[in-house]
Amino acid sequence: MTKSLPFLPILILFLIACESTDQKGKVLEKEKIRTVILTDMTHDDGNSLIRYLYYASYFDLEAMVVTNQLPDFKHDETGPWDKAMSILSAYKDELPQLHKHDPDLPEYEDLMAITKQGRGALPIVWLTNTLEFSDNIAERYVTSSWDSVYYHDWIGEGMTPNQEPKDSEGSDFLVEIFEKDDERHIFVQAWGGTITLVQAMYRFREKHGEERFRELLPKIHLFGILFQDISFEFFADFVKMQEETCADFGTAIPTYGYEPVTLGSVMYDNGHFWHYVWSRDPNWKKPVSPADVNGHGPMSEIYDNGGEGDSPSYFYLLSSVFGLNDPLDPTQGSWGSLFKPMGSSFPENYYATCDVAQEELSRWDMAVTNSFKNRLLWSVKEPGEVNREPVAVITDYPSDQIIKLSVAPGEEVTLDATSSYDPDEDALSFNWFRYNMADSYTGNFEISSPSQPMQKLIIPKDIGNSSIHVILEVEDNGTPSLTTYRRVIIEAQK
Repeated sequence: MTKSLPFLPILILFLIACESTDQKGKVLEKEKIRTVILTDMTHDDGNSLIRYLYYASYFDLEAMVVTNQLPDFKHDETGPWDKAMSILSAYKDELPQLHKHDPDLPEYEDLMAITKQGRGALPIVWLTNTLEFSDNIAERYVTSSWDSVYYHDWIGEGMTPNQEPKDSEGSDFLVEIFEKDDERHIFVQAWGGTITLVQAMYRFREKHGEERFRELLPKIHLFGILFQDISFEFFADFVKMQEETCADFGTAIPTYGYEPVTLGSVMYDNGHFWHYVWSRDPNWKKPVSPADVNGHGPMSEIYDNGGEGDSPSYFYLLSSVFGLNDPLDPTQGSWGSLFKPMGSSFPENYYATCDVAQEELSRWDMAVTNSFKNRLLWSVKEPGEVNREPVAVITDYPSDQIIKLSVAPGEEVTLDATSSYDPDEDALSFNWFRYNMADSYTGNFEISSPSQPMQKLIIPKDIGNSSIHVILEVEDNGTPSLTTYRRVIIEAQK
């Protein structure tokens, strides 16, 4: 709060996951984040799904679509589906124990009802026109070949080159989701098999017409772990991506031939996710290994050494639950990394990790890893034996909504986190820092005592039209320690 002014600063609250508070400041139940998972269930997807399921109560997962993708699996191989089923079966076995810790975790039958098969398989985009592949993928040697790939052979009416319908159980189910009378945003996690999403969007437009299709587009927010196959041309310009961003599509060539549509937002991770799979850096260490995970129940025994390259696609949603970021603004930075706008040639809500250091993902390693290791304990310990997240509170703003303050330049703002608490009565430590990669102020802004719960901050006189992002980390001393956040965005009063 500003101390030297006779009035309160203008406060604008940006809701995260639509959380609200009652008149006493008690945090009310959050509206769940509406999501869709697209997966090819290749070497690392299974591990990402295992971790996701421990956090599934935060999400309204409307569909998980499993679509074969080359070179890993041919169109008629059952490996991807079998892998997904084995993980869900293990989840079913664990669920009575997990429900002791979180009774809101989805039932096995509900997950099965929304898990559908897509139609494939297209080669991963950078191999499109090599027409063959022979090499190791994780711990499996793969030999695969295919014919030339053209967009309209796979998307639209009729049959695929495999003599299968282009529509599928998965794309039909996605059309039903798009048809729902639900104004919430749909956060699509593209782990693989984007073709099924694009066919569903094509079919929705054919079925309902251009006007209703245009009403749908702003609701769809896609986090792409790369752009998995050539179907991405439907929503992103191939040539502009290749020429004006860090995208490298290898042997692929554009074959769509039309202007792409504009989604509500696109987050294109062109390589930060590799941090969770492998690295050429001799000092790199995988954030989580099988040794960390195995031994914590049936799901953990399936967790292998394939990495978790797809997990950042929902990490940014998780960190929003814990107060760090708004998932509709990828430039804020999150557990899923920080993104920058693609540039003037693209829609304004299209973002990429180009020109962003991979450290903007790895900087959160300890908090992300500790959170998962703690969740794994749910499988083997009873409630009361497992740590719970602390609650970060800045006085007068008791929820984990992002706080946006409009303050006169040169004035003092007091931010008081002394009301933060831990449900297990663990000791808390505080760390305030300016997240300068996320803000636009170019001058110096110091936090003199970052470990103190109360901060008095002087707003720079030259802040102008820029913003300053201040992050509060509240960490408990449980085992493992857990962290929650508050973000304050400071701008000059107009």
